[in-house]
Parts: sequence; C-alpha cells; structure tokens
Amino acid sequence: MTKNNISFLIILIFLVNIIYSNDLIGVFSKYSKLGEFKIELNIKFEVDASPTSILMDIYVDNFKYFYFKINEPKILSGIDYYYNLHEDIFLTDLNKDVDSYNGIKDNLEIFRNFIRILSVTYSQDKFFIKEIKDKNYKIFYFYPKSKNALKFLGVDYTQMKIYLKEQMSVYFLEKIEFFNSNNKKRVDVKVNIIPYNTDFIKKNLLEIQK
Repeated sequence: MTKNNISFLIILIFLVNIIYSNDLIGVFSKYSKLGEFKIELNIKFEVDASPTSILMDIYVDNFKYFYFKINEPKILSGIDYYYNLHEDIFLTDLNKDVDSYNGIKDNLEIFRNFIRILSVTYSQDKFFIKEIKDKNYKIFYFYPKSKNALKFLGVDYTQMKIYLKEQMSVYFLEKIEFFNSNNKKRVDVKVNIIPYNTDFIKKNLLEIQK
C-alpha cells in the first residue's frame, strides 16, 4: 500500500463520522462554540514491543471544508489533504501534484458499518459504564458486564475510558483510552480542540482546483 493510500485510509475513518453522524457534529459544535477550529490528535499504539504514534491536525471550517495534516509517522507526512463536504470532493496535494476523488459519500459504506459495529460493541447492554470524578475531570469507564467471568477463564477483554476536562463550567473531551484486561496493550487518543481561523482552506481549494 502506498504512502498516499495509507493516509487516505486514516482520513476516511474520520470523514465517515462527519458525513454520517449529526450527533458527532453537535458534540464538536458544543466543544468549540465556533464554526472554525483545529483538532489536534495524538494517537499512541502500545500493542507490541515497538510503540507507534500518529500525530494529526484537522482544520474545520463550519463543517463544510476540512484540511488534514499528518505530522507523524513521517512516511505519511508531506501531503495536503482537503475535503469539500458541500461538493463531496476529496483532494490530495503533493508538491502541486493534485489528485481528486469524487463521490466520497457513496464509497464510505464499509466504514460506516465499521463505526456502527464499534458503537454496538460498547453499548450499555454489553458494558457497565462507571462515572468517576477526579478533581476537574469527569471520567467514563466502560468495562464488560462479564468481566469477572472472563477474568476467571483467562480470556482477554477490552476496556475503555473517556476523559472530559472541565473548563469554565464546560466539559471538553481530552483523551480516550482503550486497553486490554491486563493493561499491557493499549491505544491512547489525546484530543485538543482550539479556535482557529480556517479561511485558508477555501482559498487553497480554489487554487488547487484551477
């Protein structure tokens, strides 16, 4: 799989949430209080002897125009990624070499189903959800209802924690943790949402689409 295709795959997973989930748009709107903002993602995988990370910045202009910048791993960086939700066009720009992909919505059904599977996996009928208060944090801990039985049988299972940090009486998403039963394998997703002037996205789209 080429550098371009790997990056495209990562970004598609984010896009399917934006396109198909009005609830997610509502959540981000509440967090940002703005139409223009930047999402800093730091995803760390500790599932083998060599931990790896993905650092990505996502720039959002009124949930219509998106710009993706992958900082790490380096093999995936150096390409500019744009998505025009209004016209349903995804573009990649590598040193003025532009590729465009039309009809993204029609080609995301497999990812939409994948997200649905994840949602069912962590549904309340399969997991207990415990709310923990720690200083200015609110933590939601998801663990399987069959946790004790699985532990007795020596079966591995997945747990999840969602960290919300309180600032000015509003809770902001800060981190999501996925980890196995013995905490030896984990994925940490750190999130930082900040106001940002994203007028440059429309300007760049006009230039590369000439």
